[in-house]
Amino acid sequence: MPVQNGGKPIVLTASRSEISRYSGDPFAAFMATFPNKWVPKILLKDEWFEADDLEGGQARFVPYGLRKIETILVDEFGEENVATVHPEHLHEFVGPNTKAVGITSMDPMGLAYVSITYNSMIGIGGASVDEIEFRKVMGNPALKKYNPKIIVGGSGTWQVRDAGKVEEYGIDTLVHAESELIVADLFRKALNGEALPREVEGSLVPLEKIPHISKAASYGVVEITRGCGRGCQFCSPTGKSRHSIPLDFIMKEVEVNIKGGSNSIFTATEDMFIYKCGPKFVPNREAVVKLYKSIADYPGVEHILLSHASIAPVVHDPKLLEELTPILMPKTKYIKGFRNYTKDFVTVLFGLETGSVRLMEKYMRGKALPFDVKDWHEIVTQGVGIFNDYDWRPMCTIITGWPDEKEEDTLQSLELLDKLKGSEMFYVPLLFIPLEDSKLREEKSMPLDYMTESQWEIMSTCWKENINVWDPGKQPLFTLVALFSYFFFYRWKHGPKIFRPMMKLAGFPDSFLGKIERGCEPKYCQPGEEEKAKNL
Repeated sequence: MPVQNGGKPIVLTASRSEISRYSGDPFAAFMATFPNKWVPKILLKDEWFEADDLEGGQARFVPYGLRKIETILVDEFGEENVATVHPEHLHEFVGPNTKAVGITSMDPMGLAYVSITYNSMIGIGGASVDEIEFRKVMGNPALKKYNPKIIVGGSGTWQVRDAGKVEEYGIDTLVHAESELIVADLFRKALNGEALPREVEGSLVPLEKIPHISKAASYGVVEITRGCGRGCQFCSPTGKSRHSIPLDFIMKEVEVNIKGGSNSIFTATEDMFIYKCGPKFVPNREAVVKLYKSIADYPGVEHILLSHASIAPVVHDPKLLEELTPILMPKTKYIKGFRNYTKDFVTVLFGLETGSVRLMEKYMRGKALPFDVKDWHEIVTQGVGIFNDYDWRPMCTIITGWPDEKEEDTLQSLELLDKLKGSEMFYVPLLFIPLEDSKLREEKSMPLDYMTESQWEIMSTCWKENINVWDPGKQPLFTLVALFSYFFFYRWKHGPKIFRPMMKLAGFPDSFLGKIERGCEPKYCQPGEEEKAKNL
């Protein structure tokens, strides 16, 4: 279809991988962080990337942050001047009348935690699905033909700058951080033909200035808190002031999502248990339960999806789950018969991060509040036990390769994993990445060549537990893949230190594999460890 009426003055979009709803399962979106050419097409379904449009061609669902920007621009410039579209329809809305195109992205260069960790481990992966799809948007013929101002926002803008792609992609402005207070002025300048700054830094948005969405967001997202305040140095939201969004505001956005065609509500937060919490992050059970009961009772809400939580509040007040489970379990998407699940369960993502108390005290002391971080192992084991008691099967991240991580720190993480053995949870082991807007942005990430055997052991232990808990019948397949990968790639790439971790993943018992060698191969040693390695 040719461009409509010369195009809209302002057009908003995102890449196909970020605008997709992945059949309503947000965790399936992790597929897009893996190498494009290695993701099986049977898993990356074609229908995920197909346009889902309203009458008139605009997108039915788009990322939540883009809906916020849309609301501001519509209020400022009029609905007739703004279009929010699937990238495959840009040619229908971008034309000679188009002055500005806004594009949002979370991981445009594949430099986030999951992307870096698993692309580097595969070793021959190439660009991620997210990177390929972002590249397609930036190379869209309509953008080249009509040359509107290109404004890119979202949490991944630093990646575009650090990758040196701003000029290559024809980007006029990168917008970093929260943009609600500056976006109207920026687009006004674009409409008036004024020069735009190459980069703009947003600022924290007061609660009363946060706009409602006016059309449905992907997954039915509603924001329940903004910021965190726990102060973890490796993360960006934890350093921001914490806001709990008023219940009537949240419910108005629930209504917008349901009326817009969503049958699910996805509560976006850095931690669902900090909603209206007290000092030292003591959870406010009454407020949290009231919030989720209000959402569950809203007509048309079939599923409630959870994003993030912390584990300490569950230990502090186990009644949280006692009262939440009867509300959330009937609304879970993860039911018996879905995929290969054997029972209904609720899931949420929490950060285990490390078993090292020293690293916890140094980089994330606030994560254990309202308890003392010295009790981290007990907090995690008790918390996971409580989750499982109420049929919650959480996902958790664990990170290795921390700045100044020592062998003792790594072994403490392995000790904690051993204490959790057999728990119903899904591990996502990651390498440390210095995110641009975190306090550790000046630190270095760890190349795979520097990883010790113990750090590789964290990766293999986590994935072996995932196999055992989630699909033990697939072990023969993983055995074949692990053995093939070891003999034909990993042993040549990473030397003897990779033997034990790969054989564990292949299913061989610890009694067969022996103890972990403490140290590293000399050619792979971190500075200062050469002598230790020579004595192995």
